[in-house]
Amino acid sequence: LDVLDPAGPGYRRCLRQLRSTCGERRTLPKSYTFPSQVLAVGDRPVASGGCGDVYQGTLDDLIVCVKRVRVYSIMGPEEDTKIFYQEAIMWKRLEHKNIVPLLGVTTTPLQLISEWILGGNVREYIGKYPNANRRDLACDIAEGLYYLHSRNVVHCNLKGPNILVGATGRARITDFGLAAVTQNLDSLLYTSGEPAHNHQWTAPEILIGEGSYSKEADVFSFAMVMIELFTGSIPFHGRPSFQAMVIILRGERPPRPTHQELTNDLWKIIQRCWKRDPPLRPEVSEILNVLGVT
Repeated sequence: LDVLDPAGPGYRRCLRQLRSTCGERRTLPKSYTFPSQVLAVGDRPVASGGCGDVYQGTLDDLIVCVKRVRVYSIMGPEEDTKIFYQEAIMWKRLEHKNIVPLLGVTTTPLQLISEWILGGNVREYIGKYPNANRRDLACDIAEGLYYLHSRNVVHCNLKGPNILVGATGRARITDFGLAAVTQNLDSLLYTSGEPAHNHQWTAPEILIGEGSYSKEADVFSFAMVMIELFTGSIPFHGRPSFQAMVIILRGERPPRPTHQELTNDLWKIIQRCWKRDPPLRPEVSEILNVLGVT
């Protein structure tokens, strides 16, 4: 993989095969793993998700984030462990300033080890720092998503809780349990890391089962993340997740936030990002142009 062009079809085929093989055989290359005894992990999780718990730990002198697979979740142990190996393969290949890097894994227990991001997720960060530059954060998120799409990776679960902000105030995307490697423009292979991500961020074609995860679906989710960024609340705040799904399918979208950094040009492209018809949504490169990133 290291000698192949990440944007080329050969790289995609090899990565898909490696991911599939490691998932089925429950194994990883030695370069991905380190002994569990090098880690010191806290007693209680700081967060929990559909397939695992997140702990703060230390690796030598480094504070790290430890995502431990909860093997006996509702998905069953076989599926959970398969997802762990597939996520590790996907995540370890990603290297970008707006992507949280995977440092490595342990297999007893099953743990994904990444850098601990001090600022928390993007919604928590702007709650702590209300004067934070929202447009800069939007640029960071878009640049991270552009990198993924340039590598033919679809995130499939883009939302505020999966975007972390470090001490320098820069945003980085994390959580690749659902991420997919695109085979071509119309089909892809993905894992079902959680039963579904929250409806508030989900493209309508995914909600009704008429389409597969795609770059266009990521762009829809990006628009909903922008609502979080400029309001400090989840999309359709105060509405249950199922009700938000109904609202999205009716064609309704969140109203324009009043934040001063949300310019007319950015609002216009956000409105295009959540169009019902996927081909009408812009590519991330166009979003970056509006944000002034070249």
